Amino acid sequence: MPGKSSTFTSVRKSFAEGKIPQNLFLVCSDRVISDELLDSAFTGFVGKGESKSDSMPMFSADDLKIDSLMNECMGGGLFSTRKLVIIRNPKKLTKPKRLALTEYLSDPNPDVCIIFISDEDEQPEKTVLESKDNEAKFSKAARNISHIAVEPLSEEEMISWIRERFGEFEISDESVMHLLSLSNSSLGEILPEIDKLKTFCHFRKGVSVEDINLCNGISKDFSEADFLRAVFTRDIASAFSIYSKISLKKEIEVYLVFLLSQAYCAIKKLADPATGKLQGFQLQRELKLWGPVQGALLPLYIKAASKLDKYGLCRAFDLLYTADKKFKSSSAEKSVIMSNLIHGLCSI
Repeated sequence: MPGKSSTFTSVRKSFAEGKIPQNLFLVCSDRVISDELLDSAFTGFVGKGESKSDSMPMFSADDLKIDSLMNECMGGGLFSTRKLVIIRNPKKLTKPKRLALTEYLSDPNPDVCIIFISDEDEQPEKTVLESKDNEAKFSKAARNISHIAVEPLSEEEMISWIRERFGEFEISDESVMHLLSLSNSSLGEILPEIDKLKTFCHFRKGVSVEDINLCNGISKDFSEADFLRAVFTRDIASAFSIYSKISLKKEIEVYLVFLLSQAYCAIKKLADPATGKLQGFQLQRELKLWGPVQGALLPLYIKAASKLDKYGLCRAFDLLYTADKKFKSSSAEKSVIMSNLIHGLCSI
């Protein structure tokens, strides 16, 4: 059975308030989010200000030593009476380890909370327990494990999460969405960018789209939407003219290839009927298209997906790969490489 589906916001709030099951199978595909939930669980179960090195041992099922785990589970930390024990990648648990966990979880230490963290929604009974030798203990152990699946962050949660990371810095929704668009909604990529921006804007305590562009090395006056639109409407003259204007301000070729690659990846995904059923934010998330530029071009990509067959897609990716390789390693004139790319894509 799938775990109880809950939002990141609600789970974090419950954990911080100490509303934590004694033992938990937590499904969370994003490492940044699972780490943040563990911080809240530690505060709620062990206590704020306690030592994590003493009271939150972490294990990976790949190299887990069962004796070490049982030693951690038998008592609290040196400086606290409670302990949070973390086991990642539980699907790698071997049968002997599952047997030992079944024995322990049939009568667990109330001062210790074990959290199994998985990036897949598996059944705890099959993943961390073993029923073969003792059905009674297996049943008791199964009742002592709760199962929660954390939903992907909504657009509102993502914006809120980013604002929290900026703390006292002022940042608009437009700037937040722009930062998301440059990071493909990956929180792991966004975190170091936030640190850079906080340093860059330290004295002003405010972050603008221009600041984000400067920190990412991107010109603020890009006409990338016009360029992409010209390519996908097969307007060769306009596409090359727009590229020429952009390239006068900055070496932009590799970035334009990246935008085109992102667009064609989205078009490939749109061929999947399951993706085609999605709408709004969920569709943008699946396609990894963020910000006003890509959002505005989404109808164009949907139209292109209905006309482009798999051979055309393969041809497009071959052209993009060749151009990217030449831009990064060849001494050939960049305008010639881009001209060939534009003509090739517009001729598919």
